[in-house]
Amino acid sequence: MLREAIELHRQGRLEEAETAYRAALQGNPNDGEALRGLGAVRRMRGDLAESAALISRAHVLAPEQPKLLMMLGAVQFELGNADASRDAYERVLALDPNTAGAHTALGHIAMMQGNPTLAEQYFRTAMRVNEDPQALAGLGTLALDRDDPETAIKYLTRASDLAPKDAGIAYALGRGFAKRGMIAFAEQAFRNALRLRPGQPNATSALGQLLVQEKRPGEAEPYFRSLLGKRGFDLVAELGMGDVARQQERFEEAVESYKRALALKPDHALAFETLIACLGKLGRGSDILQLLNQRLGEHPEQDRWRVMRARVFEAGGRIGEAIADWKWLHDKHPQNGEAVAELARAHELNGDLDLAASLAESAATLNPDNPALTVVRVRALMRKGENERARELLAGISLSQVEQNLSRTCMNLYGHLHDRAGQMVEACDYFRESQNALPLVLPSLDPLPENFEAELARVDGQAWSQAPILLVGAPGSGVERIAALLAEQPGFNVLRDRVQGVRNDCFDGAAVDLSADSMPEADAAAHRETYQASLRARGLDLDKPLIDWIPRFDARYLLVARHVMPGTRIIIVDADPREAMLNWLAFGWLPFAGMSDFDNCVDWLARATAHLRFAANQNVVPGIVVDAEKVMADPAKAGADLARFLGLETLKAGSLSKSFESGLGGMPARFAKSHWQAYAEALAEPFAKLPV
Repeated sequence: MLREAIELHRQGRLEEAETAYRAALQGNPNDGEALRGLGAVRRMRGDLAESAALISRAHVLAPEQPKLLMMLGAVQFELGNADASRDAYERVLALDPNTAGAHTALGHIAMMQGNPTLAEQYFRTAMRVNEDPQALAGLGTLALDRDDPETAIKYLTRASDLAPKDAGIAYALGRGFAKRGMIAFAEQAFRNALRLRPGQPNATSALGQLLVQEKRPGEAEPYFRSLLGKRGFDLVAELGMGDVARQQERFEEAVESYKRALALKPDHALAFETLIACLGKLGRGSDILQLLNQRLGEHPEQDRWRVMRARVFEAGGRIGEAIADWKWLHDKHPQNGEAVAELARAHELNGDLDLAASLAESAATLNPDNPALTVVRVRALMRKGENERARELLAGISLSQVEQNLSRTCMNLYGHLHDRAGQMVEACDYFRESQNALPLVLPSLDPLPENFEAELARVDGQAWSQAPILLVGAPGSGVERIAALLAEQPGFNVLRDRVQGVRNDCFDGAAVDLSADSMPEADAAAHRETYQASLRARGLDLDKPLIDWIPRFDARYLLVARHVMPGTRIIIVDADPREAMLNWLAFGWLPFAGMSDFDNCVDWLARATAHLRFAANQNVVPGIVVDAEKVMADPAKAGADLARFLGLETLKAGSLSKSFESGLGGMPARFAKSHWQAYAEALAEPFAKLPV
């Protein structure tokens, strides 16, 4: 029976082998070979406790056999009984000091217990006996822990040559290649480990992380998914699934994965910060602040999260609260130049210009090379008219060494310094360079057909009680100032959301076929419903008069006004196109409308001006033309006609519209009226393209 059990064991027929071993033991309970064999089978079948008990009985019967103690040490190690395992291996060495495997095993126990020096001694002792692959693997792992991948790869490659079917060695070799930046070799080693031992969690996790690192989330996902529910690997699995979803821009799923990871390990900083980043992508600022407030309530000394909260406050326009966080950091670290620099910058953003200037000068002694701080100081000098000193200070910033937005700011400041010095050609060069590669999303604006006004007069419909008032104007005209002023008047909904993106309605270039003489009323009603759907979702009172700022205006939208939304009126903000072009160039405009392609932008402005002038001169859609400079200078008097057009007694300017009257750091937000004349020579060619 014992011989049959051994043969079944050799063939891998474990269940049958176990039955045969047990039958042999019924006949002879003290058969050491049957005990050893059954112990081995139970280990392979996952019953480590019984395996240890069986091997211990076999050892009592044959205490002089070190192989039984080697087996017992291995099983105890797998059970997590490190002390019992070490005791077994030490008894092996008492019987035979030249047992390399015992030295190696003791090395791994020492390494696990945080004693790398002792571990290395054991591994090297084992190597003196013979070239043991597990000892080589141990030395390689120690080298990896010392961040010495070259030495690790040397040991692990040799270990792999000696034990090519050892999945653990293949995994460790993959770690070495990954640390060395040899990604293709690392991937091959991890895949080899999984071929040798399918489902090995460490290799599965490592391969998934490698694929995420290589931006191959689709390939990584099944590896992380297979780890879900595996004891000790749930955290890795959730983090990996979050990373996969984030790379595929499935941010909602990523958020849920990172939340589950934090439920498993609440103090996992990377999971928390990546969760914050995903919420940012979803625009869920209130959720971000709630999480940051909670974390800072639990860990008030965590500077990194306080910095994050300050930046979130700034992005949301809550500058006073951002200042409070920066001040807390400055008070905690008074000698930290970054903290005082950020505090100075935040005060400048808040309009506390004298305090910002004072803090910036103090911070310069701690952090003289901080370029953002230097820019605050430059603006302070320019406010005082100390332009030469400002230029000298600005010259200390290496534009090639700073991030792109700050480089653009510096080039723009150079442009204004040249403008103040009467060097208009140089000013234009810097203004153009400061807008290079900015996003540019503008409609094509084809010329209007000659019979367009007649076509416009031909279409009409019954007046719609909820027809909007359109606000339009070219870049640099000051239309954004009028939008801010109107937003402060009571009783109106003023929509300024198209600045950040499209609403996918009939004023965003959506297909509205008006080439025929008429459109079925059902189609027009569907377009009106589409227009109002997003507004209704935002909880707006649609019975209030609606002013819709259309920054990408095309005069063909007047057809929509006449036929889909009859009763629509229009406010046109007009300016000398040369003045508008110069302001656009020197001060910028909206996020989607940088002058990154100067010549094309000038051509587009010429067409846009023609469309606006058509809207101003046609007599079909009721409208009014306003001069932003005059209205903003005296809203009550100069804005009287606009107030009457809106059915108001007067226009009153509040803090919002006043915030548009100067730029960051108290700098001008536009040139004085007719300043374009100073550029008549420098910009003669583009000016000539504009319809004056």
